[in-house]
Amino acid sequence: MRRLAFVFAVLAGCGGDDGDGGGDGDGGTGTQDGGGTDGVPVVIDAPPGGSPGSLRFYNRASQSPGGDRVEIRIDPQVPADVGAGSFTIDFWYRLGVGVQLPAETMCQTGRDGWKSGHIVLDRDRSADGPHGEFGLSLFRNRIAFGISQGTAGVGICGAPGSGTIGTGWHHVAVTRDVGTRQVTLYLDGVNIGSAMGPAGDVSYQDGSTGAAKDPFLVIGAEKHDTAGANGLDGFVDELRISTVVRYTADFTPATMPHVMDADTAALYHFDDGGGMALSDTRGMSPGEVKFGTDENGAPVPIWSVSEPWPN
Repeated sequence: MRRLAFVFAVLAGCGGDDGDGGGDGDGGTGTQDGGGTDGVPVVIDAPPGGSPGSLRFYNRASQSPGGDRVEIRIDPQVPADVGAGSFTIDFWYRLGVGVQLPAETMCQTGRDGWKSGHIVLDRDRSADGPHGEFGLSLFRNRIAFGISQGTAGVGICGAPGSGTIGTGWHHVAVTRDVGTRQVTLYLDGVNIGSAMGPAGDVSYQDGSTGAAKDPFLVIGAEKHDTAGANGLDGFVDELRISTVVRYTADFTPATMPHVMDADTAALYHFDDGGGMALSDTRGMSPGEVKFGTDENGAPVPIWSVSEPWPN
């Protein structure tokens, strides 16, 4: 059986420098360059590629269902399946150069209001049931987070004041305190919204039945490929999932990659530089990059050398 091996790479400088300090440009349509890991697309947005880096999503799930995303399986149970107790989820993102989030949908504070935005993290379930679900998305000038336990839940529409969510890299953190039920959303270290969340276990119920994509945490897209849903048109880096509330007041985001500690459930540096695996530093909750294609037939997402801080 003949095997084909491809490396998809973007020519140097094809995206230009957007002035955000990353210095590597935005990336763009991939070009075939032969060689690479057998059967695995290796994609970068500027040479030399590899570590360090991020993933650049293109919101192309509607034309490539099941693609342009990362899937982290959380059943059978893995540490990334937080929610039985307190947790913090934090990461860095930036929109693609020139991307403007549309204003036709407005953030809603209902528990499912986040689903109308451009989804960054999706740990939804197809139906209400025991345990819970949550997710985070971007609207124009707002960030939304929703969390539910059964049929009870709450949504936060975080407003960044006079700031912006659309230019350069931004740090996002959401905390959930199981004791007080307080859920808080931070942008660049500033509290932009909080609410009293549901009580009880909001983790994924192990062994439960439902839609095929229920037992996954998905990055960059809406997991069920629901008609009209939108994913992220931009980059994600340095995703950390923790089993404690790491932030209780405004803070200064780290200026270097996180280091795993005893409270780290999973940590994704996005430094793999190619291939279909997203490594978890703890090694127990790996992700799989699900490639689709853009309007030109190039693979998406792409591995990028862009980072929130200078390499």
